[in-house]
Amino acid sequence: MLEPQPAFSHEEQVAFLNRMLEAERAGANALRNILEEHPRHGEAWIALRRVHGDEAHNCVLLGKQIQRLGADYSHATGEFLDKLLSVQGRRARVELLVKGLRWAVKRFDEALPRLDGEVRDTIAGMRATHLHSIESCESVARMLAEDVN
Repeated sequence: MLEPQPAFSHEEQVAFLNRMLEAERAGANALRNILEEHPRHGEAWIALRRVHGDEAHNCVLLGKQIQRLGADYSHATGEFLDKLLSVQGRRARVELLVKGLRWAVKRFDEALPRLDGEVRDTIAGMRATHLHSIESCESVARMLAEDVN
């Protein structure tokens, strides 16, 4: 049986939040690029636009928590954006986005027991949003099953 991990120190909590902020920023920017590949207001575009809105909102939530902790937030963008831009094809990009969202959920799950109450509530909400985003992106990927571009 695994022993419970100790709570994050202030510095560890801020570092976690900044890492996730960089990842969320990469996801939001990746989605902006993905949206350009889809007809505006089409079914896939609408679903992906909602996911983009959630990613952008998560950046705000993370920034507020970092500021609440009296720290500076990172202005960097995570490496995921470059990975996504190197992938060809709309479906392949959406599938990579799903992998990125799953990566974030795993990081949330690992960190949740170690976070302070307010940060934990924020991350738990983001986790739920990510699970919904995964479902939406998987639905879009199915729509693009015959897509070869």
